[in-house]
Amino acid sequence: MTFKNKKIIITGASPDFGQTLAILFAQLGAELFLSARSMAKANTSAKQIKKLVPNAKVHTFKADVSKPKDIVNFATEVTKITSNIDILINNASFWLEGKIEDVSDEDIMETINSTASGSILITKHFLPLIKESSSPDIVFINSLASLENFFSIGASEAFSAAKAAQSTFADRLRQRLKGSGIRVISIYPPNFDNPSPLNEEEWKEKRSHTELRYLSARNIFECLEFALLQDRICSLDKIILSNNNALAANS
Repeated sequence: MTFKNKKIIITGASPDFGQTLAILFAQLGAELFLSARSMAKANTSAKQIKKLVPNAKVHTFKADVSKPKDIVNFATEVTKITSNIDILINNASFWLEGKIEDVSDEDIMETINSTASGSILITKHFLPLIKESSSPDIVFINSLASLENFFSIGASEAFSAAKAAQSTFADRLRQRLKGSGIRVISIYPPNFDNPSPLNEEEWKEKRSHTELRYLSARNIFECLEFALLQDRICSLDKIILSNNNALAANS
């Protein structure tokens, strides 16, 4: 198993892409530390994992990453369990769609706090544990919506701005940590479908450029897995994916 005994934190590990990541890394042998806005959501993901990988080591935590106190408590509780973390995956964010004038002030603040501030604070408070790893990686699940020359029809300007802030933070962090052995990897997917890895036929489905469809979560995960498995001297700093069907790319 390629990630056997690797200790991996996944934020936003609720029944969506975070849960998908958790299931796949559990299959590859990792010990998981999963957070979600509620324990119920985190435990739902843990139960799915245990059905598939009964011996998997899974720890669950309640952490709303828009709330600094939740983040501090999350880090404190993880520190009681382990002295190091190998991979931190900043997956949690607050999706917001619609024109800026049509969304509430509260949702705009939630988007910024969860997506930008949340990932910054999570990284800050887990950095001491990451520094204790012999193979440390920090991953940001970003979005094409953050890039200057990409226009997402669905994403709110506030969501794009929050993801852009996260991207800038990752860039600066990468520069600061150069030579420390810690790799900082940002992955920028377009809109994508999230078939369950528990459904083998749907998960392994190959999609053609002639189809008006989104990418699959499998495409995203396989790129991330490839980056993490490179020799430590090699860092794939940014992974930008696009839909090879121009008509579907921004839909």
